[in-house]
Amino acid sequence: MFMIQFFRIHIRFPLNGQLYQMIIRRYSDENGNMDFDNYIGCLVRLDAMCRAFKTLDKDNNGTIKVNVQEWLQLTMYS
Repeated sequence: MFMIQFFRIHIRFPLNGQLYQMIIRRYSDENGNMDFDNYIGCLVRLDAMCRAFKTLDKDNNGTIKVNVQEWLQLTMYS
């Protein structure tokens, strides 16, 4: 729970509670602890994905439309 609050207060990424839980499961150990390397990796990944989304959000309305090729490039190479 601490990491969720930390991300919400200090990082300011536009994510809801369910996504925070998913991130914690992905980047922390079985006890919910996230080491520094995973923390930095998580921040780098979040930053890259948010930047990619903003680039594709041409209307700045919070939605994007991508084809399979674009989706794979976003998810596989970010």
